[in-house]
Amino acid sequence: MKSYTSLPTTLLAREDVIHMLKTEKTKPEVLEAHYGSAEPEKVLRVLHRDAILAQEKSVGEDVYEKPISELDRLEEKQRETYRRMLEQLLLAEKCHRRTVYELENEKHKHTDYMNKSDDFTNLLEQERER
Repeated sequence: MKSYTSLPTTLLAREDVIHMLKTEKTKPEVLEAHYGSAEPEKVLRVLHRDAILAQEKSVGEDVYEKPISELDRLEEKQRETYRRMLEQLLLAEKCHRRTVYELENEKHKHTDYMNKSDDFTNLLEQERER
């Protein structure tokens, strides 16, 4: 958070330098007294200087460690989400198969009932004809 607080200051200082250089009303001595340097510095040098002043970051700290750890965390979260989604999909497939089985079973029961009903109706008609 500290680097974000020094970033606007750095950007403001850079804008001030640009404005002063454009107007050509300032001398290098004034810039050096105000910003510690008479020439505009590269952004990474300025950020490094601000970090040293803010005592936030050491020189040897790897700037890629945090993004890589965040990427690893995101990858693990995605694996977990994928696993849960797969479980839900398998559960839905199981329920679907059970429902299809029950419907097929009901269809066979209905067919058997209709056949028995037709047989019974035929038997009654034969009895009536006698």
